[in-house]
Amino acid sequence: MVKTKKITVIKLNTKKRTIKKRTIKKRTIKNKSKSCNIYTKPKNFIFGYGSLINSYSRKYTGKGFIGNGIPVVLSKKTGYNRVWTCKKSNYGNYSFLGLIKDKKNALDINGIIMPVYKCIKNFDKREKGYKRIKIRYNPKIKNAFTALSWQKMPNYPCNIYIYTITDRLYNKPNKKCPISQNYLDTVLSGCLEYGNDFAIDFLKNTSNWCDKAGKMYCKNDRNKNKRCWIKNNNKKNKVKIDRLLKKVMPIIIKERY
Repeated sequence: MVKTKKITVIKLNTKKRTIKKRTIKKRTIKNKSKSCNIYTKPKNFIFGYGSLINSYSRKYTGKGFIGNGIPVVLSKKTGYNRVWTCKKSNYGNYSFLGLIKDKKNALDINGIIMPVYKCIKNFDKREKGYKRIKIRYNPKIKNAFTALSWQKMPNYPCNIYIYTITDRLYNKPNKKCPISQNYLDTVLSGCLEYGNDFAIDFLKNTSNWCDKAGKMYCKNDRNKNKRCWIKNNNKKNKVKIDRLLKKVMPIIIKERY
């Protein structure tokens, strides 16, 4: 909202020792706050199981309209599996993380839930090609989600949204659609915000790192200036990530190119 305000300006003429008064209009802009009201109970949450685990990544999309993340686990009883899937993006053809309904291979999936106040459409745009599904949460009954730290689940009924993929959109990583090391660094840097064990659980409870023939395709694109807003995707964390990969999934270090 733009408003005008009248103010008086006093100008001193040093040569004639006279004072001249004149009135001008000053344009003032009323700024609208973009921060969340943290004292309200949010009705909607989003479950982040990939790059949204990273606080810098989700804040970039949330534009100030999201709350702090709560580390949680999605129970395998829900029948979901976290997989790598080929997907077109602004960065080209790369494999990203998705949730697929697969009761036979279902795993406990760690991630975060974050309160969303106004900007859920921003996340819909970001997760283009995924389907957003609503899970109704009620603290009085057994739920799909369990908190992993001192931060507790909401103590009131609310909606928790998850982004899923279908069989039609599901393709394993391949030579033309590899896993991006830059993207993997973003995810693991986010996991490390919650500790080494959290990062290890992510690596162990994610499926389809290889193609059908058992070949790993991971492109080492760390030197490219992708996702420059991810401040914790730094050299220090990359050293930690490589150390972690050598311990848990050495094939990534061995096969990336």
